[in-house]
Amino acid sequence: MIKFATVGRGPIVDCFIEGAKLTGKFCLEAVYSRNRETGEEFAKKHNCGRVYTDLKDLAGDPDIQAVYIASPNICHAKQSDILLKGGKHIICEKPIAVSAAEYAKVKSTADSLNLIYMEAIIPRYVENHDAVLEAVGKIGNITVAKIDYCQLTSRYERLKRGEKVNIFDMSLAAGALMDIGVYCVYAAVDLLGMPKSVKASASFLSDGADSAGAAVFGYDNFTASVTYSKVGQSMAPCEIIGDEGSVIIEKIGLYQGAYLLKNGEKTALFKEHRKEELMGMEAEAFADFINGRRMNVYKDAGELCLKAHKCMDIIKRKADIKYTYKEENI
Repeated sequence: MIKFATVGRGPIVDCFIEGAKLTGKFCLEAVYSRNRETGEEFAKKHNCGRVYTDLKDLAGDPDIQAVYIASPNICHAKQSDILLKGGKHIICEKPIAVSAAEYAKVKSTADSLNLIYMEAIIPRYVENHDAVLEAVGKIGNITVAKIDYCQLTSRYERLKRGEKVNIFDMSLAAGALMDIGVYCVYAAVDLLGMPKSVKASASFLSDGADSAGAAVFGYDNFTASVTYSKVGQSMAPCEIIGDEGSVIIEKIGLYQGAYLLKNGEKTALFKEHRKEELMGMEAEAFADFINGRRMNVYKDAGELCLKAHKCMDIIKRKADIKYTYKEENI
């Protein structure tokens, strides 16, 4: 049983804890929160007896083997570095870092300490992943791809009232690209490979936060359009179209609702799962990596992570997406 702790208290943390429980391989031992009262409330909710308000104390706890991080984006790399140096394996919510260079730096530290450092990006670890990837290889020469994820945030009304909303707070390295566009970028690099060229633009709120965006990834013989938004809803599926068939993915953030269309037949490539079950698959992979299993998957996932973040860096630069934090304060 892997004894783990959490950093963060949002709904995604509840979901990961439930997913980890489903694997039968994890035991929640501690939670970290900057505020003692809210930390104790969260710990009680999950029948956990230990609360830390100092990350270095958590890092120094010899009983904790692994930590799940779901704090604001700007905290991810620094918190991961502290915990890795305390001997903890890390699974960190997307985006794992604010840049490819930042990810590479912390990954180097993890490798030197022989510790696991992985990004919690659900599509890479769901059981549908390989089936979708194989299907893309069955559609002949790809002619065009359309990858879209537009999901109206439930906090939009608060935003319109002028309230501060964390997912659009550029001092936290947030915004639409980091929150939701990352899934589109991951899918493109995962299923189509690293693009030869990237063009990008974005829409911005009055305070400078990116609310939506688009990119065109250029490949040798086709282009892939990437679109995403946090301020509008779309039900359009994603499509990878070849000269011998196509692959449709209805939920790109989960690789759910995927089909192969070929020779007039539609073949389902997925099984429906609850979000907790999908996060359980992520947790299962984390446990395997910690125990030295499926290390080829760990290596491939790390390479994919670096490539995706390199593409994100290009999009930020070309779309003029800027963050307001100071590097020395992270």
